[in-house]
Amino acid sequence: MKSFRDIKIKRQLQAILHVLANSEESIGSERISEILRLSGIELTDRAIRDYLILTDSMGWTENLGRKGRRITNRGREELETELVVDKVGFVSSKVEDLAFRMDFDLSKKQGKIILNISYLKKEYLSKYINKIYQVYEKNLGMGKLLTIADEEQTLGSFRVPKNHVAIGTICSVSLNGIFLRHGIPMTSRFGSLVELEQGEPKRFTQIISYDGTTIDPLEIFIRGRMTNVGSATKTGNGVIGVSFREIPSVSLNKAKELAKEVEKCLLGGILAFGTPNQPLLDMSVPYGRTGILVLAGLNPIAVLAENGVEVVSKAMNCLFDYNSLIQYTEIEKLVKKII
Repeated sequence: MKSFRDIKIKRQLQAILHVLANSEESIGSERISEILRLSGIELTDRAIRDYLILTDSMGWTENLGRKGRRITNRGREELETELVVDKVGFVSSKVEDLAFRMDFDLSKKQGKIILNISYLKKEYLSKYINKIYQVYEKNLGMGKLLTIADEEQTLGSFRVPKNHVAIGTICSVSLNGIFLRHGIPMTSRFGSLVELEQGEPKRFTQIISYDGTTIDPLEIFIRGRMTNVGSATKTGNGVIGVSFREIPSVSLNKAKELAKEVEKCLLGGILAFGTPNQPLLDMSVPYGRTGILVLAGLNPIAVLAENGVEVVSKAMNCLFDYNSLIQYTEIEKLVKKII
């Protein structure tokens, strides 16, 4: 939004684009106004319509007539270049927002979970799908479920670019939402890389605090080719993405029982529970807290980047229906239909 000098205008445009980006369906100016008002932003329907005419002209939104507007992929890219000062702590606040909005019912096995979305050129999918399979097979991914969308199809509000395919993987923040619904507040402290030896976590090699970053840590690690998930799947030795979480120590026993139920729903991803008040992999926790290591939902995507595949990932992209996911053992059949 470099062409707009007025910082107030920039922020209002950003707010409108954020509303559209978080909506799974196209919406009109009246609904946008209502959502913004809940966030403390007062804009008239007329003002929003004027802004939408501007975003249409910039290619950031698409006018669908009476159905309203939807954000374009170009609009999503524009959001990533918004005012950096406004984005500090964005990842941390997004974790809390999505965990609260998630409505997955563990006992009924229905509702929405949080999805990461990654896309790549279609030509690479059949060549490397077996490597994604191996990550899940070795229990290095978040859960056992995922989804794949062909070009021009949508995942949430994301439309897959032409000649590309998108892979939706379960975001580890889904655990935060499940634990929250069962009375256990889970705090996400940082994203990290952890070295495995013989399949066991040994030490942190990199950490990025969620409070101090404008980009999801795993996106950074994957772009920087800093993982070695492929080696971990073959030998048990490698470097994988992991999130460090904390829970109240008084809830530890309940959390362990809940984790077993989560695994039955193929959403499990806890690599290790710590000990109350004690460091986990030398990372200290406050008194009354217990550390948890949670596998990164983007580990299956990291293995693509390690093989030189150009892949773009959007962590914590959207809420997605649990029953629309498939087990990883079915992905090869689905890929054959797409390719």
